[in-house]
Amino acid sequence: MIQPLFAFSLLASIVAVSIGCARIVSWLLDRRDYTASHQSREAVFVAQARAELAATGWTPDHETLYQAEIAATKRGDLLGAARYAEEQERAA
Repeated sequence: MIQPLFAFSLLASIVAVSIGCARIVSWLLDRRDYTASHQSREAVFVAQARAELAATGWTPDHETLYQAEIAATKRGDLLGAARYAEEQERAA
């Protein structure tokens, strides 16, 4: 009487572990696919943004002045921020 119950519980345990492993593998494969597609979408977005910036004439020098203006404003140096803004307008 105890042997069939033991065999059944052992078989049920094996099935449960197998299903759990299959679900974990499936989740990992889906996650890998999601990561690859996410990276490709991100690369397309960055390329498009760079192309749009290049079309407007925005250069790394403009970005440097812009970041310096932001930093000066955060420090409370409004004259410095105005100076950077004027330089940025002259560069444009």
